[in-house]
Amino acid sequence: MTSIVSLSQFAVIKLSGEQSHSFLQGQVTCNVDDIKASEWQAGAHCNAKGKAWSTFIAFEQNDALYLVMTKESAEVSLAELNKYGVFSKTDITDDTNNWHIYGSNEAVVSQKSIELTQGHVLVLSREELTVTADSSNEWWNNEVLSGRAHLFAKTIGEYVPQMINLQALNYISFNKGCYMGQEMVARMRYLGKNKRALYLAETDGEYDLTAGDDVFKAMNNNRRASGKVINSTTYNGKTTAQLVLPNDTDLNDKIYLDSESDQHFRLLPLPYSLDQD
Repeated sequence: MTSIVSLSQFAVIKLSGEQSHSFLQGQVTCNVDDIKASEWQAGAHCNAKGKAWSTFIAFEQNDALYLVMTKESAEVSLAELNKYGVFSKTDITDDTNNWHIYGSNEAVVSQKSIELTQGHVLVLSREELTVTADSSNEWWNNEVLSGRAHLFAKTIGEYVPQMINLQALNYISFNKGCYMGQEMVARMRYLGKNKRALYLAETDGEYDLTAGDDVFKAMNNNRRASGKVINSTTYNGKTTAQLVLPNDTDLNDKIYLDSESDQHFRLLPLPYSLDQD
């Protein structure tokens, strides 16, 4: 049975005009030239220091480019893209109101269906679809466990892409030309400067965590903040989360939800490798 849930967290930025491809190529981490040849591409939009303002899913339709990202990220990326877009023949607009955005367990006929992982689909429709469930928690649980990071208010502009594992999911092209923040992103790869990574975690019980919350580790009989929540959701009596932690953290380490209680996360294996080619 097809499951369709509404995803209110996302927005859509549209780029149209004869120089849209070349303009966007100089702004984001992915190779924009590959979007037309594929169903979709994932990428990030960074500041000059290489810290990501947004992570996105990009696709092309009717000669326009569309970037799907969180609403908080879109607010920042739209403003930053328009700062430089005025010098190119491209129109950059918030196109969210022209789309309905859904999560599904399979492609939906006649709609833009982006299969992020097997049985886990992002659907964009020009028309309103009938939802089959009130809660999107199952979809978000699968998204969290995919290890694909989205940025929200307190995590925007905080992380170089490799700190949230984007290199492992083909969000970064190391063969394209220059783009905003490229020097820092390249330095992380070739000089081994990165000391953080995204980890998956779960704990029993349903806890209301917010992206940007501190998580803690026991050190010398004290709890010290050791990382941040990137994304989390609750589903079937558990809380699943993405955490940014020191990249030498062991999967057996206990990471606590706060500085006092005994409630802690179990760290989970990633569904992809972080080894560089």
